[in-house]
Amino acid sequence: MPKRFLTIMAVCLAVVAAGCSSSDGGAATTTSDTIATSVTTTTTTTTTTTTVPAFSSEDALTVAYAYFGAYNAGDVDAVVALFAPGATLSGFTPSEWEQLLVWNAAQGTLLSPPECTITGETSGVSVRVNCPHQNLDVLVQAVDGPPVPIRMTLVVAADGIREWMWDFGSPDFNAVGIPFDSWMSENHPEDVEAVGFGNWTTVEEAEQNGILNAQYAAEWATFLEENGCRYGEGC
Repeated sequence: MPKRFLTIMAVCLAVVAAGCSSSDGGAATTTSDTIATSVTTTTTTTTTTTTVPAFSSEDALTVAYAYFGAYNAGDVDAVVALFAPGATLSGFTPSEWEQLLVWNAAQGTLLSPPECTITGETSGVSVRVNCPHQNLDVLVQAVDGPPVPIRMTLVVAADGIREWMWDFGSPDFNAVGIPFDSWMSENHPEDVEAVGFGNWTTVEEAEQNGILNAQYAAEWATFLEENGCRYGEGC
């Protein structure tokens, strides 16, 4: 093979994308090698899936029992923190509910340990919890009166308590409240309107009402004991 042709082939191989031409003895020979390189770019899309744990019945029960713990500790902020924004409060506006919490905390109202059970569930979304218990307000504690049975129902979700409902049975709050009101009218008529459920319009008034209620409850209990009386039965 002619040396000149080998040289031309070597150049063609070195420059693979170029066309090569040669002329030998006046006869033109054109050799064109086109090498097409196809580059495929693969784009890898990484999808990150955030798994939000489903809200379970155990979670709901934890919230319910936390409610009772915070309530009995008189920690109003902790109780409020358990509720979801815009929660439905049976029979109360949000401001009235806060005042009620403050009033009970100020006088030392206690709730008996509940036996909470699951009564309904929207899978992974919310859980309905029923927590029967007894309410021992300051008057019940002072004179060893009958506690008021309460059935509290909560609808709990991942963002907190969404619904709060309650109803109470017999004996109700009047069993001890009415004898106390009669005693107040006879012994402290000037403060009759300063104590008792609902006699407030602000959180500050509710707190002062609760404190005063506790003071007069203790005085009432002492009066009954010293005079050999029992509430509602006279002396």
